Amino acid sequence: MRVFTTGVFDILHRGHLNILTQAAALGDLTVGIMTDQGVEDTKGSRPILSLEERDAQIRSLPFVADVIHYTDVDQRANYAALRPDIVVQGDDWLFSADRTTAINHLRENSIRLVLLPRTQGISTTEIRRRVARSGRRDEQMLRERLRMVPVEELRRYEAHDEAKVARLTAKIEAEGVFFNPISVVRELIVIDGANRFEALRRLGARRAPCVVYDYTDVDLLGNVHFVNDGVTTRLSEFAREQGERIEFPRRTPEEIRAAANNGTLIPNGETFHRVPQSIIRLPIPLAALRAEQPFELAAFIEQRIRDGNIRFFQSSVYVCDEWEKA
Repeated sequence: MRVFTTGVFDILHRGHLNILTQAAALGDLTVGIMTDQGVEDTKGSRPILSLEERDAQIRSLPFVADVIHYTDVDQRANYAALRPDIVVQGDDWLFSADRTTAINHLRENSIRLVLLPRTQGISTTEIRRRVARSGRRDEQMLRERLRMVPVEELRRYEAHDEAKVARLTAKIEAEGVFFNPISVVRELIVIDGANRFEALRRLGARRAPCVVYDYTDVDLLGNVHFVNDGVTTRLSEFAREQGERIEFPRRTPEEIRAAANNGTLIPNGETFHRVPQSIIRLPIPLAALRAEQPFELAAFIEQRIRDGNIRFFQSSVYVCDEWEKA
């Protein structure tokens, strides 16, 4: 069987390898790599690695039989020259451009189209973000994004979980400290922390510590839960994919804004906003949040920076307890 797949393959990662290994399992694999000019024409910028570098990486894979180059996204000429039995693409291929002509060509020439699931959580864009963050300490991000926001000005799009709010309220009251700032976008919509926000409201807080993001810097993802023996776990780099999989509909920022504006709240836990940086374990006394005078958050942060009390972590996490039995 002759198998053909295409892509840019800039900064080779496990998402690429998942597609390539599964494609190679179907037959003799030829890989089409888009040229530097082709990438610039379609994406607006040139790839990080040159065509020669990307070609060398793909050719080094022992399961790749041949490599060709292309500039035009229209693959019909390559289909005619290579005469593949199977064309393999990621499942987002159907929606990344108008594929009507390509699909008609495949159908007319009895070429099988195989769409493989995209590997979640990894992409060239995500790797670029990690590289950009790797040499930064981000004190400026703390200074610019952390704010004390009056509770009555914050808006919700997501319903709270009553059981979680009850536990949080009791914990904050008992400890007298609020730890994790609420994530909001510039419109002051709470995108992460609906339960913490409700707990602060019930505790009589006048203001809430918030991290303010531009919505364009935030990834709004489709959320997935796993229910195993009555315990619900959200899909993340820390979770095992065990139990019944529940996948919620993907939302858009426009739907989030509409819910915040009209008060029709989305059920708790159905959405997941992935932010570029997170701030956690920031201990602010509950009494300061209840006080009539605003808490001097900026001075508090500056003192912690001077004292070396803030640690900066990169996004990659290695979980080393997989050998332990649940």
